[in-house]
Amino acid sequence: MIDLSQTKRVLAIFAHPDDETLAAGGTLSKLSRLGAEIRVVIPATGIHARKNKKTQAEQSAASGVLSQDCQKALGHLGIDVDNIVLGDFPDNEMDSVSLLSVIHWLEPHFESFNPDLVLTHYRGCTNVDHRVCHEAVTVLARPNVGCQIPVLTGEVPSSTGYRRPAVFEPNVYVELSEEDVSNKINSMESYTGEARPDPHPRSAEVLRALAKVRGSESGYMWAEAFMLLRGFA
Repeated sequence: MIDLSQTKRVLAIFAHPDDETLAAGGTLSKLSRLGAEIRVVIPATGIHARKNKKTQAEQSAASGVLSQDCQKALGHLGIDVDNIVLGDFPDNEMDSVSLLSVIHWLEPHFESFNPDLVLTHYRGCTNVDHRVCHEAVTVLARPNVGCQIPVLTGEVPSSTGYRRPAVFEPNVYVELSEEDVSNKINSMESYTGEARPDPHPRSAEVLRALAKVRGSESGYMWAEAFMLLRGFA
């Protein structure tokens, strides 16, 4: 059992800006309200896979806008700009670099921040960058003497659930307030280049509906769902 009220340092590792909001925005909002310090680490920009459609100058401008959007989005979740870390790994090509290089890039955040909860991607996401993040976290959060870090893996609407027969089957539900759900939606809508109209999975309507469905599955009004990679009692 993970007691969020006793969770003080949360490390959220998600491949691209907006993944953290889609997978765990409501939970991050709740943790912020409970007083946890949250660091969000994002290895890839989410821009450069569109290189066939944008010039180099357009890509650079888009990256700047996305960085600003990310700061605004995470502000809705109560996360300070100083706790947002953006990397420059190749978008949708993180499998083209060694897993060890991703691990080495992430490792200082485990060592300096010393998290007592990690949030990351589910292993079966369609997007390869999501899967690489999951594998890196699996290595970095492995238990050791005096070091037991619970890891929750979340669903990213528009990516999770499309690979078959891998199925996201949640076994941890986080109760959300309506305010948390609204904060998640406001956060997603701050990503001006990523939010989409209904019925797209990244639309406000679908995100609200998913929070209601996950709530109905768990006996709550609203919820976010996760699969527990590792927990300790």
